[in-house]
Amino acid sequence: MKIFKSRYLRFVLQLITVAALMASCSKNFIERLPEDAVSTSEAITDKSSMQSALNGAYAELRALGLYGADLPIIGDLLADNSFVQTGNTGRFLTIYQYTFISDDSYYSTIWNNAYTAILRANNIINASPSGDQAAIDELKSQAYAIRALVYFKLINIYARNYEDTSGLGVPIVLEDNPANKPKRSSIGQVYNQIESDLQAALSNIGDYTSSITISKYAVEALLAKTYFYSRQYDKALTTAKDVIDNSGFTLTSSSSAYASFWANAAAKTDKVEVLFEVDADATNNNGSSDLARLYNNGYNDIYCDSTFYRSFSETDERRTLLLEGTTKVGKSAYVVNKYPNGGNTDRDNIKVIRLAEVYLIASESAARLEQNSVALDYLNTLARNRDQSLTAYSLSGQPLIDTIIDERRKELAFEGDRIFDLNRLGLTVVRKINQGGLSVTSSYLSVAYADFRRIAPIPYTEIKANSNLADEQNPSY
Repeated sequence: MKIFKSRYLRFVLQLITVAALMASCSKNFIERLPEDAVSTSEAITDKSSMQSALNGAYAELRALGLYGADLPIIGDLLADNSFVQTGNTGRFLTIYQYTFISDDSYYSTIWNNAYTAILRANNIINASPSGDQAAIDELKSQAYAIRALVYFKLINIYARNYEDTSGLGVPIVLEDNPANKPKRSSIGQVYNQIESDLQAALSNIGDYTSSITISKYAVEALLAKTYFYSRQYDKALTTAKDVIDNSGFTLTSSSSAYASFWANAAAKTDKVEVLFEVDADATNNNGSSDLARLYNNGYNDIYCDSTFYRSFSETDERRTLLLEGTTKVGKSAYVVNKYPNGGNTDRDNIKVIRLAEVYLIASESAARLEQNSVALDYLNTLARNRDQSLTAYSLSGQPLIDTIIDERRKELAFEGDRIFDLNRLGLTVVRKINQGGLSVTSSYLSVAYADFRRIAPIPYTEIKANSNLADEQNPSY
């Protein structure tokens, strides 16, 4: 599969970031060889070289096109949680205004970084190094999980939801073969591959050591989410329940603990909330293009939608992460402070899967299986943890499901899930006009699921390079 460059601006920004990192890193770091610069047989010969290759796969998750910026930003900006202010720096304009076309730089970068991560995972999975086989198998398990995670993001960005499993998904690439020009696999086939990879990961995955290394219950949580999105609610509930009951992970214990949880940029070892997050420490980060700086302590381009802000009760602890402030042109706005460390040496890690989401998966899955008491138990446990003044929900049927979806929106806001939840459910995006916000044409204040722009274009450069994709572009691009 061809790996191509994004537009000039993004490329320059990445060069600046790399230059800054090289200037600040030790001589030892600068002289390190890239993990995927040579063939698999040469590069991965033992446990040590496999660990180095795995470090490279984890590092790619931090790329700007993945969790480093684009995935968390786009998931909210395409939906109804956030907006771009008029005094912006030119970032994410095509996304917010729904003006992207087939060569859009953001979707090209996502594709590029995603398949680079898949290539790195493939090299680990397909390697046959010598040495401690148990240790090698455990490292391979992490690579399987990374590959599954990336394919899960790809299928939700570039394809329709699971309703039509025969619809076009994304190309499945399981080995490094430059001559390979794969067609798009079906949506069902891609979900089957994700499930297969996660099951393979579970066979030898290690126990929890910290939040920045994928471990058993992180894999199980990702598997529960995969079942959830593929509408296998019985399996989603069973898997989520196992994580909740047996992982030893807990929700934050109090309001002060919740605020401290988000303020702490360090990798976690306490089993509070985070099953897996992408590391962004003092050395390994995206410099001035860091995710946090897009919201606060930097560019301050993106703000919380004011209607969404008002949906939080005054006693909801999640509201404390939204600060009253102004845009750069002086308009009143709510500043997103979920990532408060953009101006600090140690940057915010980017959450991939948290226990709170597992509770919500269990709750909605139970509700769809008409297990109302189970659904309410999971929902109220989370909601009352976040808002201790909340009267416990007592609902059933569609009102219960609607409330769970609303709690998902509040809990996962600014972590990149909102548009994919709306796509999963086939719901219309309903956006509001915010003072100080960039203008959006009236046709994109309400965006039905059937609108072709609810899924991304397969990058034009990729289609041009792969003749087998020539007739597989998403409609209307």
